Amino acid sequence: MDLKERDTGFGPRGSSTALDTVLFVVLVGVAVATLSGATPGGSDAPRRVADETADVVAASTTEVTYTRSGSVTADGEGLSVERRASGTYAELLAAALVDSPTLGREPLTGGSGSFREAVANATRRALPTKGARVQVRATWEAYPGAALGRTITVGEAPPRDADVSVATVTVPSGFRNATRNYDPANPTFATLAGAIARSVVDGLFPPGPTADAMASEGPDRAVVASRYRTASDRLGVRFDGGLRESDVEAANEKLARALTPMVKPGLDDKFESVPAAVRATRVDRVRIVVRAWSP
Repeated sequence: MDLKERDTGFGPRGSSTALDTVLFVVLVGVAVATLSGATPGGSDAPRRVADETADVVAASTTEVTYTRSGSVTADGEGLSVERRASGTYAELLAAALVDSPTLGREPLTGGSGSFREAVANATRRALPTKGARVQVRATWEAYPGAALGRTITVGEAPPRDADVSVATVTVPSGFRNATRNYDPANPTFATLAGAIARSVVDGLFPPGPTADAMASEGPDRAVVASRYRTASDRLGVRFDGGLRESDVEAANEKLARALTPMVKPGLDDKFESVPAAVRATRVDRVRIVVRAWSP
């Protein structure tokens, strides 16, 4: 499996060799996707198409070209860089989802609409055109029904009366498992929300690559600085004196503390107990559902 990202063009201030911050985590540290077969229902053709499409999404690779933009300061000169990212369709869909999750309906970091559009278009081109109609729906959410998440849908929804066959693909999101080491003396929804928030923030701004980007010149620094500004504005956090590479961990801690009380109310509303919420937390996973039906 050849996972790589290459710079293919640069803004007015020169070149960059650093990997894109979010894609570094998703595309370099990715594990093997898991598949589950199509559900019973539908004719043989849609069932076969659902399985075959899921296989393509999980195992076939593609390459997309997209643009990143940003500025080191809010009123600074904007920089853009054209990049390529390659991986399986599932890996690229996962990267596009966690590039900028939404909190409610607002993006947390801004992210790259160009990247999401490029991945969606590539996935659309891979869908079969004969035998059945197909929709691919990729979802990342902190837990089922969470306000913190994102969905990418490729293809039209099936009619309500359609007999639909379904296959699913599960792929790592690139965020660490928020509950693997969650074992406080007194588990509460607040401490679980804190674990989720830290996992998400450190996934969006992984300390090592983020510090390297902040220490660089050119597009990487501008993109990361813009992402931090968007997140801090969204969460009501101030970074006095601007951000430097040495400030990444402290900045992430501020963002995580601000995100925690925004995650907690959903846990309170949706789960009767903390253990049930822990079992349902899925920060580290992306679920891709393939639906096929007769035209």
